[in-house]
Amino acid sequence: MKKLLVLAILTLMISCKEKFNGKDEQSFKISRQKIEENLDQNEKTNLEKAMRVIAIKAMRLKWEEPKKYEKKSFNEISLEMIDGLSYSSVVDLAEDILKDNNKMEIEKIEKENDTLNLQKKEIVAVQKTLNLFKISSMQIVKEDFFGELVPKLEFDYKYIGKSKLMGPKEISFELLKKSTKEILKYKITISGYNESVLESGEIVTENFVLSETKETNPKLWNAPKYPIENPNLADYDLELKINVLSLVINKKKIELPKGNISILDMKIKTNNEDIENLKKLKGTLDELELIKK
Repeated sequence: MKKLLVLAILTLMISCKEKFNGKDEQSFKISRQKIEENLDQNEKTNLEKAMRVIAIKAMRLKWEEPKKYEKKSFNEISLEMIDGLSYSSVVDLAEDILKDNNKMEIEKIEKENDTLNLQKKEIVAVQKTLNLFKISSMQIVKEDFFGELVPKLEFDYKYIGKSKLMGPKEISFELLKKSTKEILKYKITISGYNESVLESGEIVTENFVLSETKETNPKLWNAPKYPIENPNLADYDLELKINVLSLVINKKKIELPKGNISILDMKIKTNNEDIENLKKLKGTLDELELIKK
């Protein structure tokens, strides 16, 4: 047992003494062959992982500092990075690169989240400014639609601002299947002109013909009595969303920024999960899987 331990120590000392020669490709191959003679299979695998990590770092350096590395290939940069290093030093270098990469990736995602949160904050602020309408009543009726009695959702939305609203108004209406968030109906209306006026409390009426829900929503189609006054849309697996996209307020057009808060929230959540996963990484070669070339 003692002999085996001494042999292992001697092997480690020999492999540490041998250095990589990064003068050129041929010198590197010779030096690598000498070093690998004293490595076990796991160490050889780690060396190959380390060399690939260093190669990717070389590519990044050339991409980020093109003037500095203008006349050098990726391979030449890699050889410079390992020239004069032992096996253990190359492994340490690769793992330092992995740790730095993880740190940079976390910082990149955190920066992206800052941008997404700013977008979300801007949308919420403008939505609050534009939130000058509310649904005042609705009903589901049945009417003739190309020879068939079809449910139709009619709804009134009221202007609740205190002052007169002048100019054109752009509003989107979205009807969803509540259980799946599938969009059943969507439309954008632009009403009014530069001199048009909407008084406080004034009501505008819209509707959606629900012909495509026949197969998926029998409860809606087979209601015992119509009209259904002020229905709870959730009872019919429906959800109505109204978004004011633009208004003219105090002679200034205010538009809702592009973006969807639900999508932004989903992206932020995914990013936070990615950050947590990256924080769990130790930045070691053992965490990498070697894919055969």
